[in-house]
Amino acid sequence: MKELIIYAKKGKMFFYGILCLIFIAIGIFLTAVSFSETGSDAFKFRVIGIICVLFFGLIMVYWVKSIIQRKPALIVSAEGILDQSTYIAAGLIKWEEISDIDFVELSGQTFLGIYTHDPDLIINRSSSFKSMLNKMNKGLLDTQVNIPVKILDCSMEELIETINYYFNDDVQEINENE
Repeated sequence: MKELIIYAKKGKMFFYGILCLIFIAIGIFLTAVSFSETGSDAFKFRVIGIICVLFFGLIMVYWVKSIIQRKPALIVSAEGILDQSTYIAAGLIKWEEISDIDFVELSGQTFLGIYTHDPDLIINRSSSFKSMLNKMNKGLLDTQVNIPVKILDCSMEELIETINYYFNDDVQEINENE
């Protein structure tokens, strides 16, 4: 079977960029309002505004970079699953490192959840900042890798079929070697 290369939906990419711009504008507005206020309210507005601008500004930079340097969000191949779908993407997860794959839900959003044999595999591979974000992510769900399904530009049937083809084949080989 041929590897499956999946890109992020362009519409979702632009939607997230617009959302970032809106929150950056709100942050700028709150910061501007803080200069006309006095006391603790001014300080609160200023802090919230600056945090909004910095946080969503960084996300905006990431999304712009993703749009300009368009690369696959997910590649499913004989080697494993290459996740590049989000900022804290796991990279290549080899089939022999995966213990289970399932769809999981959090706050009404469906994720392709990947469980690894080593629960800290992805955290240990990440840089310090991404490691911190992955630890927070792990606190939300039991899976080590969570790929948002709604951003993937492919049919779920094709994704499931390809994963099952490679994953089940690899599981059979591991069982035969034991």
